[in-house]
Amino acid sequence: MKNGSCCGNSDPQKDDSKSKCGCGFIEYRDQCRIPNPSKPSVLVDEGFLKEFEEYAGSLGIKKVGYALVTPDVVIAERFIQYPNAIVLTAEMDEELIKTAPGEEAQRLNSSLYDRLAEMTFRLADYLRERGYFAEAIHPMSGILNLTLMARRAGIGFEGRSGLLITPESGPAQKVSAIITSIASLPLKDDNEHEWITEYCKRCGKCIRACPEEALIEFKGCCSSSVVLMDERCIGCSQGCTFCIENCPFYTKGYHHIRSRFERLMAKPEAAANSR
Repeated sequence: MKNGSCCGNSDPQKDDSKSKCGCGFIEYRDQCRIPNPSKPSVLVDEGFLKEFEEYAGSLGIKKVGYALVTPDVVIAERFIQYPNAIVLTAEMDEELIKTAPGEEAQRLNSSLYDRLAEMTFRLADYLRERGYFAEAIHPMSGILNLTLMARRAGIGFEGRSGLLITPESGPAQKVSAIITSIASLPLKDDNEHEWITEYCKRCGKCIRACPEEALIEFKGCCSSSVVLMDERCIGCSQGCTFCIENCPFYTKGYHHIRSRFERLMAKPEAAANSR
């Protein structure tokens, strides 16, 4: 449940000789059907990106964003050919979230990862066919910090659980990306979802909901931080989603929480305490 990677997958396309157990780097074969162009194009216009986003939506992608691949988002030691990326999300359905941890929940969880991977490869083919370099980043590969990429793309912001929270899906989504030669992507300069950090400091329901106590809060004199203990988390191995199911952004919705939080912060005492 961390960085878009996950253990416990039985994908036959995976190269097991290069994989590691746990939420780490896993090498997946390129499943694109169209080869990369020998001389990739680098420029697009708004019309092209609109068509791309519409096609992505028709496949089942919930949200599309754009970000640079900077050194701090690269997890695996591997060459990244271009510093431009398209970030994609796929929404988790209620059946997955409401299914108790175990074999069925894990099957549903892996199935969503597989569907997002398939959509990502198809979108990479879409770009390759039109003359652009495209490398699909499998959502379970651990090559990039996909949550941070999504934040940089302005899609959402991390909650205390480390999961991406968005207006469209709350904390209930998976993330993938496509490295591309397109240099004229509409990058975001700011993130309107940054307020999520302050709200989450006051909540902590994800921490209390975790049956394995995998989210550990460390309190200091002036602030606190939350660390995900990978060896305890059963999101990868058993499809656990308790931290999502109990998150107010899932139960109440992003816009309801934002409205309530803005009313709270409008009170003088609350604003003073947030400084």
